[in-house]
Amino acid sequence: MIALDLPGHGASSGGPQDWTLQRATGILAAFLHALDIPEAHLVGLSVGGMLAQSLALNEPAVVRSLALMGTAASFPPDARAAIRDRARVARTLGMPALVPATIARWFTPQTAVRRPDLIDRVTTTLLADDAEVHAALWDMVADLDLAPRLERIACPTLVLVGADDPSTPVTAARELRDAIRGAQLHVVPDTSHLAPLERPDLTSAHLLAFLGGQRRR
Repeated sequence: MIALDLPGHGASSGGPQDWTLQRATGILAAFLHALDIPEAHLVGLSVGGMLAQSLALNEPAVVRSLALMGTAASFPPDARAAIRDRARVARTLGMPALVPATIARWFTPQTAVRRPDLIDRVTTTLLADDAEVHAALWDMVADLDLAPRLERIACPTLVLVGADDPSTPVTAARELRDAIRGAQLHVVPDTSHLAPLERPDLTSAHLLAFLGGQRRR
């Protein structure tokens, strides 16, 4: 398993100018090519799932399977407006202003009470983000519209979503499932946007079952 820090995230350098869907998808493709990986099982959460879809559309030969978690292919107008507002808040008020609403979207209230250590970890990560990069990423997401092309994806696909996810809700996951031929959908109960953190047990079980099935193909 190999995880990539995208530009401006983790230890990867990069500024807000790096954030267009085309360039980010190209970086993901170049990463795989540089490691001499001819095919990959792509597992993407949220924005990672959007980039995984984009790569499957642009370089289908590279993508052996897709696992799309807490993600979407497009957004309704009101959601796009809310996403752009997050970018505005990041630029004008900085990351601390975004934290309370972000935590409320990403985790259920029960997890926030039961796992203060997890909330502290994610809060620390958010506060370390570059506000300009964070805003640029939101602007990229606000323009996302891969839905008209999803029927071109032919690789095996798993769609995973938290039952209580307000960011990329079950309706968005169903749209992915319905548009991608043969895709399977699993809804994780009592879970919001970050299923791998909130319910690692169920998330891992679904991923292992799906990827194990691809290994036997």
